[in-house]
Amino acid sequence: MISFIDKTCTPEEIEKKRLLALQRRQQSQLKAQSTPTSSQIHQQSKLNDNENIAQQNKTNLNDNENIARQNKTNNRFNPIEPRRFFNPMLSVTGKCYMISDDRFALELSAFVPEIIDIFKTVPSRIYDPKSRIWNFHLNDYNGLLKTLSSNHCNLSITKIPEAVLRIFKKNLKSDTQLPEHDLSKIDETLTNALMPFQREGICYGISKNGRCIIADDMGLGKTIQALGIAHYYKESWPLLIVTPSSVRYQWSQAIYEFLPSIPTHYIHHFANTKDHIGDDKITITSYDLLVRAINTFAKHIYGFVILDESHGLKSNKTARFQATNRICTHARHIVLLTGTPALSRPVELYTQISLANPRFMSYEDYGIRYCAGQRSIFGWDFLGSSNSQELQALLKSDCMIRRLKADVLNQLPSKIRKVIILDSSLIKTGKQMREMSQRLQTNITGLERHSTLIQYYNQSSYARVTAVRNYVAKLFENKKKCLLYGHHQIILDTICEAAESVDIAYIRIDGKTNSEQRKLLIDKFQECDECLVAVLSITAVNAGVTLTAANLVVFTELFWNPGILSQAEDRVHRIGQNNTVTIEYLIAQNTVDDYLWPLLHKKKDVLNALGLKQDLSINNIAVAVQNNKQQNLDSFLNISSSSEKGSQLQYDMEISPAIPEASPSNVKELLEVDDECFDSCDWDTIV
Repeated sequence: MISFIDKTCTPEEIEKKRLLALQRRQQSQLKAQSTPTSSQIHQQSKLNDNENIAQQNKTNLNDNENIARQNKTNNRFNPIEPRRFFNPMLSVTGKCYMISDDRFALELSAFVPEIIDIFKTVPSRIYDPKSRIWNFHLNDYNGLLKTLSSNHCNLSITKIPEAVLRIFKKNLKSDTQLPEHDLSKIDETLTNALMPFQREGICYGISKNGRCIIADDMGLGKTIQALGIAHYYKESWPLLIVTPSSVRYQWSQAIYEFLPSIPTHYIHHFANTKDHIGDDKITITSYDLLVRAINTFAKHIYGFVILDESHGLKSNKTARFQATNRICTHARHIVLLTGTPALSRPVELYTQISLANPRFMSYEDYGIRYCAGQRSIFGWDFLGSSNSQELQALLKSDCMIRRLKADVLNQLPSKIRKVIILDSSLIKTGKQMREMSQRLQTNITGLERHSTLIQYYNQSSYARVTAVRNYVAKLFENKKKCLLYGHHQIILDTICEAAESVDIAYIRIDGKTNSEQRKLLIDKFQECDECLVAVLSITAVNAGVTLTAANLVVFTELFWNPGILSQAEDRVHRIGQNNTVTIEYLIAQNTVDDYLWPLLHKKKDVLNALGLKQDLSINNIAVAVQNNKQQNLDSFLNISSSSEKGSQLQYDMEISPAIPEASPSNVKELLEVDDECFDSCDWDTIV
């Protein structure tokens, strides 16, 4: 107990230590504010245990603490003060932009209660809690901005460009619903072939006075819509169609098919720079020829211009755009077609918009508004993107209509069939094949005719090898699942070689594939995303399997039985298929196809007349060509029939012939005799 008392500090010692701690605290605070003087240091060093001196030091310490606290208070932001929390001098910025056809948003840089109170006075106000942005009806635009400018001089607002406002306000005055125009002026053949969304596209183009961009997804029929709009304004013709060179003749074939009221001699293909343009109602040319022969085209005024694949005009500095713009200057109606309107950047859209609407905003204003334009020492940089939501609404309101396949899937037919005419320059026909073709047109017996047809069928497989390989090689570039049907081993081998050359994974099922391997291969195609191609024999895989992983079927060869083809189509068109199925038939001129294709058509009609209807509609099938060297289906307009008299069967792809009388002789001739002859062959061993 005594030792504890000895170690206990006395009150005087405690007070001394307290004063020493206060002294150290004072020194650190003074050092932080200013450098202490030598006199202060000397005075502090002479502190002793004298109570008066300690009291004086304590007083000085308290004074310095008050000074430090006062300085700290002056430099500190106090959010509790209303004067600072609601500072009327705070500079606020705002940005206006369109979010739909009739509404705009006003986005603020800071929360200002007085501005929000003004927002709440607008009847059309809507607040989006997710984005925390207010939007209003376009009719309230001028009034709201006027109120804000008069009450808040420190509010800076980026307004919507006047050119954009004019477009949206103009559409406000018209009916929001797309008007249903009278399409009786258009050829009835075309209007009867329209699907609902295609009719809507034509009405949209007419509502824009024939100046628009049809940017539907690929495969939705932009061609037929453009021809419908053009025929509605046929009083403004001559019509100029500018397209990539590879599809020039597809346009003439589409005109033959959908506008049969137009005489054939109205259509002129501008073939080379030395070609002559007369009084042709319709001129079809390529972009390259337009550039090279611009002086020739400039001598004529075209009232209606169709620009196919218009995304190729993305730069206003190219000779292609300058030539096109020169021709379009005098046109009353311009329709641009593209499935990919902007390949990478919004700036690529400007040239196309300016062609459809010459009074659109300037290039610089467009770049600043929608391309995040930045000015540098080298000029403007318009490679970015900004206000994309407004640009989307602007295009829809002004000149562009775009539908994706997913948007109109319920309007699409379950099957879309196409005929692809193979490149005639790649079809290697010889003397033997020509003799077979001539023999089929002579007076020979039915058995002799079918024997010759079998030989002709076999030789045709060799003749089409190069053309088939060329076509499927381009098809593989799309990297989409597909079924490729063939009949002869040489065709199946060619397809497999083409797939291997570009490293495409595939399966092959033919007559040599056993049932166990077949099941494994089918499962692989259905379940493996990397397996893109199924190479199939028409006779070996036309029933009993499901291949719904694909929605494209290509017949690289024809078959004489429509039922077999229909069953082969249905390998993908069955339960589990959620997409529209596309069927393509590859047809070669001067081969057995000249006889098999019309034979299929006639046999289908006979079966339908007997009540055995086949799901193989080939009457009004879409036609395309592999390249521009073959113009139309002339070879299929006059071909040999199966008559023993050797008469010519007048067959037109566009006009369905009358159904022949279903007499027993017809049935025997078309259904039995040829089947017996063909069935006697071992198809899967023919090479």
